[in-house]
Amino acid sequence: MSSSDPKGRMRPLLGAAAAVMIGLTLGACTVRPVYMATTPGQAPAADLSAISVGDVGDRVAQQVRNNLVFAFNGGKQAPPARYDLSINVSTSEVRLGFEKDETAPAYQVTVAVKFQLTERGSGRVILRSSSSGIASYDRSNQNFANVRARIDAENRAAQAVADQMQLRLAIALAKEAKVTVAPVYAPPKVDAPAIIGSGI
Repeated sequence: MSSSDPKGRMRPLLGAAAAVMIGLTLGACTVRPVYMATTPGQAPAADLSAISVGDVGDRVAQQVRNNLVFAFNGGKQAPPARYDLSINVSTSEVRLGFEKDETAPAYQVTVAVKFQLTERGSGRVILRSSSSGIASYDRSNQNFANVRARIDAENRAAQAVADQMQLRLAIALAKEAKVTVAPVYAPPKVDAPAIIGSGI
């Protein structure tokens, strides 16, 4: 029986080719998160802590503002602002349906925010957009429980819309810094090694 098995020779060669492919992939795929600096001491591409959020009026609008400020600064002292963010918050409620016995109907709360990000000093508009957050709750025959349930739904919707705004603002500032937010990696083409056949 001959020892020159073509399949046996292919396995080491294919394994080597796979190792080369993986090494090239790991070496070339570099993603820079928008919240991380490239070098120590450098500000992140999307420096959200440089955003000053304008004052608002009602409770829900204040909840949105508080969520944004905490997301931008993490509870720390904010550096000097380079951008101003104005927000206009509105809240609406709609009944989703009726139960057979007319009890505990479901309601949906929507917190909508129109916002504008401008560069301080120049007044240049960097981003003008809108976002919304939605949350639902059930009503009962107890007024106090209904009030608490609605407040909880408003808070959840305010958090949802603040999360959306944070991402959109980060993308806008990253573009402003000319940084690719999510580069798509295309693996390099590697030619498969030639397999030299031999007769048996």
